[in-house]
Amino acid sequence: MNICIFEDLFISRLAPLNYFRHTSKLICGADTLQEKITNFFPAKTTLTLHSRKYMAAYLAEKFPKARINDLPEGDCIFLNSRVLFKAEELKEITKLFKKEKNAALLQDKMIIAFYLSGDKVLQYKEVINAEDDNLVSYADIEWLGLKINEVNSYRLINYPSDLILYNEEQLQYDLNLEMKGKKKLHIGKKCSIGKNVVFDTSAGRIYINDNTTIEPFTYIKGPVYIGENCTVRSGSQIYGPVRIGGSSKVSGEITCSILHWYVNKQHYGFLGHSYLCEWVNLGAGTTTSNLKNNYSKIVLNIDDQKINTNSIFLGSIVGDHTKMGIHTMLNTGTMIGVSSNLYGAGYHKKKIPSYSWDDATNNENIAYEIEKAISTARTSMQRRNVEMTEAYEKMMRHVYENMNDYPL
Repeated sequence: MNICIFEDLFISRLAPLNYFRHTSKLICGADTLQEKITNFFPAKTTLTLHSRKYMAAYLAEKFPKARINDLPEGDCIFLNSRVLFKAEELKEITKLFKKEKNAALLQDKMIIAFYLSGDKVLQYKEVINAEDDNLVSYADIEWLGLKINEVNSYRLINYPSDLILYNEEQLQYDLNLEMKGKKKLHIGKKCSIGKNVVFDTSAGRIYINDNTTIEPFTYIKGPVYIGENCTVRSGSQIYGPVRIGGSSKVSGEITCSILHWYVNKQHYGFLGHSYLCEWVNLGAGTTTSNLKNNYSKIVLNIDDQKINTNSIFLGSIVGDHTKMGIHTMLNTGTMIGVSSNLYGAGYHKKKIPSYSWDDATNNENIAYEIEKAISTARTSMQRRNVEMTEAYEKMMRHVYENMNDYPL
């Protein structure tokens, strides 16, 4: 079987979370959107990732078994990287496409999935592998002449806040799938659990992956997933739904948040309803506001449009390699780009561009030189025994050199 996970025209709405990764590598629940797809299909399935051209070399390094921007020969199922699929939905999709070839599932003209026979794949290959970033669009469906099936129940990730909005439901679902039966607590191999640690599973399951250390006097309330090789410092308070990626170090109070791999939050401070990408570092006392004093719904500024999240809870959205000085204060709905540095007293602006130094005291924002940004990023990675490859560095440079094309 062949599957292709594609990026569509609307991925810019998810900036800056997907600047350094395929959109399907965003996280909701216990794992990435991509893993929810690949875990469903048989191991022998051929996977193609259709991506923006500038990250193709990095993706080829990261996923050597996948085809990158190179459609396979033969029939293929195409799945939107922004859809939060459940196993039963993928089952229904494969069942439908066994009956209907050259057909598509659309939700409000947003592509959920489509199926092409081998001859159509060859026809489409010339278009989708063009030199420019030829992101998949509704126009492609029309051009291919596919039979359209209208649907209305799929969860599309339209904005970064959607990952937080769906996280509790998805985390409960993922943990129920992973921890079948009545088991509420999983502690992996070679974990170290200190004295007087409380695992509260009254509201959801708790999954602690291998080689993780939970220091004494920590309180964890499910649903919570903590990845491998993590450290949870003494006295931490974690209130689910929370997902903490592998090799992260956390402390203080965390609630309703998603952390990628290699996140440093080693000190006191509150993190709520927030999304942190890889290599983010929060200085001691860094605190996110996740609720307005007037309880009004939080509005984000995305692509110069005001987007109502329809939620009264939202903390901060933080891109890769961003670092915050001690006692950094972030307002509700703050969005921060990649490789930014925040410092100073008082609240920062609610939108902070990539590759910048943001001074809250003097309300100033200045550009961050790319060579210094790359040097700092390389040092951060080396401290965790991760080498920055040439492809990764080129990806960082591309975003820097084309910042006028990016919304944050």
